[in-house]
Amino acid sequence: MADEAVHVGIDVGGTNVAAGAADAEGRLIAAVRQRTETAGGETLVRQLSEMVRELLTVRLPEAGFPHAAESGALRAVGVGIPGFLDVRRGVVRHAANLRLRDFPLAERLGAMLGVPVMLDNDVRMYAYGEAAAGAAAGCGTALVVAVGTGLACAVVHRGRVLQGGDLAGEIGHVKVEGNRYACGCGMRGCLETLASAGGIVRQAQALMRRKRSVLAEWFPGRPQDEGRTMTAEDVARAADLGDAVAAEVFERTGQALGSALAVAAALLDPDVIVIGGGVSRAGERLLSPLRRALQDRVHPLCAEKVKVTAARWTDEAGVIGSALAARARGEHTA
Repeated sequence: MADEAVHVGIDVGGTNVAAGAADAEGRLIAAVRQRTETAGGETLVRQLSEMVRELLTVRLPEAGFPHAAESGALRAVGVGIPGFLDVRRGVVRHAANLRLRDFPLAERLGAMLGVPVMLDNDVRMYAYGEAAAGAAAGCGTALVVAVGTGLACAVVHRGRVLQGGDLAGEIGHVKVEGNRYACGCGMRGCLETLASAGGIVRQAQALMRRKRSVLAEWFPGRPQDEGRTMTAEDVARAADLGDAVAAEVFERTGQALGSALAVAAALLDPDVIVIGGGVSRAGERLLSPLRRALQDRVHPLCAEKVKVTAARWTDEAGVIGSALAARARGEHTA
């Protein structure tokens, strides 16, 4: 950011939203994070606008960029958001976890900030960040999977994110045989209802009804205890204590995800599969059963080649990727 031109990336998740500025090499300069407002499109746009202004007027000056708030310093904003999008028009067609449908987010936010806003799928932007400065850097072909509030994936080939159509990468909405959980997309049986933060909690709650678990002691009789809702982190903590229910949940989740990714691995022959998003903090609890499921379902030559690893960035890659995409879009149109 030596030229003081500011390109901001925003990573909108179903639970949290982060905004930050990155330099041309993908180094994060400053960032701000909040809980995501899910009361509708206009509320979300106001939140994003206020976060960008805080970044320009407070966070970037604190990081040594005193002119960030000056007129003309902000050049473009990139937004990565989950759901089904019309990328060309900058419209969120349907984002179930954010309660958005046919909302012109790029137009609304651009009008508030007075700069161009580009919109793309959050996982493609996450993959862009991991390719630039993360676990996919330098790889020939990488499959980047984000497991958080939702589930989706993107493909990086020689440092570039392959776009496909607007709905490409929504692997979370592939049905899993025998799964009857209702999904926010309107279908039943989606992979996302198992392999996501909410899916892990959902499975734990179902198993607790018929098996003993320390989770039942922490959350007696209901999924809340003293106002605190059970989270995937609680299930991971129980697994660390040797809880059989928690261990079974991660085994099921990893197996379901690995089975789905086996098809993608056979199609793409990737060098690496990068598992990111908040659930990736579970580490080997999730990655070990995922690897076993993958190895059981693909040709041995593919299984020998592909590496399954956690992302370098849990949260930051989406911000970095969105900022770099905004910079690239600005340079292309300049």
